[in-house]
Amino acid sequence: MPGDFSPWGTNEWDDHVQRLLKRRYKDSSYQQIPAETQGDYGLEGFSSDGSAYQCYSGQGWNNAKQLYEKQRGKITEDIGKFLSNEAELVAILGGVKIRRWKLVVPCWMNKELIKHAKSKQALVRAAKPAHASEDFEILVVTGDDFAVEKQELALVGIHAFDSAPHEVPDKTLISWLKRAANLELVVNLNRKSNLIGESRSGKFIERFRSRIVKNFFAGSVVLNKLEKELPETYKKVLELKQQRENALDTETLTNCSVPSAFFDQTLQTFNSQLSSTPGLTSRAAKILADEAMADWILRCPLDFEDNDA
Repeated sequence: MPGDFSPWGTNEWDDHVQRLLKRRYKDSSYQQIPAETQGDYGLEGFSSDGSAYQCYSGQGWNNAKQLYEKQRGKITEDIGKFLSNEAELVAILGGVKIRRWKLVVPCWMNKELIKHAKSKQALVRAAKPAHASEDFEILVVTGDDFAVEKQELALVGIHAFDSAPHEVPDKTLISWLKRAANLELVVNLNRKSNLIGESRSGKFIERFRSRIVKNFFAGSVVLNKLEKELPETYKKVLELKQQRENALDTETLTNCSVPSAFFDQTLQTFNSQLSSTPGLTSRAAKILADEAMADWILRCPLDFEDNDA
């Protein structure tokens, strides 16, 4: 299913897409159309290449059917405006004829939406309005179509990747802990959990152990999402993680802090590094820092001396 299923407010999505469009058309060939006075006539902006854009985030839907109905209704309504405001649009567009009308949505889930778009496309072609080309098309696109622009804005601190924490079911956790292939990682986890939680209750240690595994799973999901959305930022995160991991090789030998203090210090340091990385929100940085800590606990780059050994 195409797109980003994170919740977007109406104005938040519109502002986001407008920034992406202005980045795409760096030569100033894009013109935004404000809707505050007499509406937007079925499009919120257009470029001299004949592309027109209408943003729509779709609020208050709970399933694929509701989202489809809202997006279908949006196409119907705005293409109606596009046809009924011919004189106004000819004046606004000048000599530009719209060849592609694009509905820009965070996500869509039903292929029937494409069929509906094509039926409205045929309607426009048959009507032959003066402001549309003979090969007029209607397309449904998402933020994924602006991957380059999102990365460019992220690198200059205008756009930031964000992700809600991914919930890991308890059955997934239990299954992973029991899997034979993970035996060495579980041994590492158990030993280090006991060292970090020294003098704490068994219940506390078990909760910490579960949280480490859940952070590893949840962070991996967010890392994969980051790689897809902002590949350059993803590479930077991996680079910072590797640098910090290399430093841990010596720090684990020279550190004199108790394991719990060393754990907290390492987490805070890496979280601070990620938080100052262009293209990441503080929430995403925290999730990725937690993933790194979990990974280092499981694989051994972050280790502690066992005084009883």
